[in-house]
Amino acid sequence: MDKILGMDEKSCIDLKNVSIGYYGIPIIKDVTFSITRGDAIVLLGQNGSGKTTLFKTILRIIPPLQGNVVYNNTPPVRFGYVPQSQSLDEIYPFTALDIVLMGTFGQIKPFSITPKKNRILANQCLMDVGMLESRKKLFSELSGGQKQRVLIARALAASPNILLMDEPITGIDADAIKMIIELIAMLHKKHSLTVMMITHESFNIPSWINKTIQIRNNEVVVENAR
Repeated sequence: MDKILGMDEKSCIDLKNVSIGYYGIPIIKDVTFSITRGDAIVLLGQNGSGKTTLFKTILRIIPPLQGNVVYNNTPPVRFGYVPQSQSLDEIYPFTALDIVLMGTFGQIKPFSITPKKNRILANQCLMDVGMLESRKKLFSELSGGQKQRVLIARALAASPNILLMDEPITGIDADAIKMIIELIAMLHKKHSLTVMMITHESFNIPSWINKTIQIRNNEVVVENAR
């Protein structure tokens, strides 16, 4: 097992001696690893260990406290993100299609009418996750597994080449977990996506995962899974 993997010339993101945290207080220090194009990565660690903070640093939502996150923009890095929890005010009658269309908002100007091509894309993303027939159903009325599929479709609507998912199989039943894992495997292959997901279910790590990243005692340990 290596604490640090060497930088790869095919990498799309390199973290070099990165410290992450909030208000100048580090949660994890001296993080160095690469995300290579086509990787399928599982990120493991206890609650509060810094997994989501690491995601947000990679996503440029929060800056690193120290060190550099380097992006290889050939081709440009495009993120799709499925957050840990999704709070949508159920007062508003969002349909599954409405939720997925939110993923296309970065492609249009504010307050513009949603172009037809965006609706076509959203419907295609719903088809990819097996939810096209439910596109007119209210998001609030869907099961946990169905909601997760719709949120993955929303991330796909951003036309990403890197898909980051924060605990996509938490809070759903065993059958839904199996379906979500199979769905992610299919999307990884079909769209040639680089995939990185957080999970507490270490016993559920599928065989197609090629790298694990574990946060232990405020250190990051990277291991090739195969």
